Amino acid sequence: MCMVWRVHFPQSVPCEGGCVVAIGNFDGVHEGHRHLLALARAEAQWRHLPLVVLTFEPHPRSILRPDVPLKRLTTLEEKTQRLAFAEVDGVAVVDFSLDVAGWSPARFMDDVLVGWLCAKGVCVGENFRFGHKAAGDVTTLKARTEFTTLAVPLLTDEAGVVSSSRLRSL
Repeated sequence: MCMVWRVHFPQSVPCEGGCVVAIGNFDGVHEGHRHLLALARAEAQWRHLPLVVLTFEPHPRSILRPDVPLKRLTTLEEKTQRLAFAEVDGVAVVDFSLDVAGWSPARFMDDVLVGWLCAKGVCVGENFRFGHKAAGDVTTLKARTEFTTLAVPLLTDEAGVVSSSRLRSL
């Protein structure tokens, strides 16, 4: 059974035992996402920990660039259903706002990954960026000692990188 948590920060949620966290928007839960989730699931199974997807709602781009229309591939409900089908144990939904967008990478890692989720492993796409003005990246995550970081190479096919942006453009 897949649990879904909707989080309004600051909110104190005691972490219990740790987990492996796959971070991203996962709009569409397409083949590239499923590839990342399979690797994250393998890491979680190896560690005997649950796999939790950390995602954001509304889509960060709709907050950061409200002037640019965003064609969503899935609603939050559709996304969580697809993630459950992908065998994740939980989905943590961060209510994205301008306040959250202003967090430093350190605050995001301290408050969310370590403090709230007790992450022991973090799995992201190799191009993942986070924190205020996208200041954090895979190198930032790998510098932390509380968890290990797996940077997954982007999945490609004959048309290029499999991405939500590409699917939106079709």
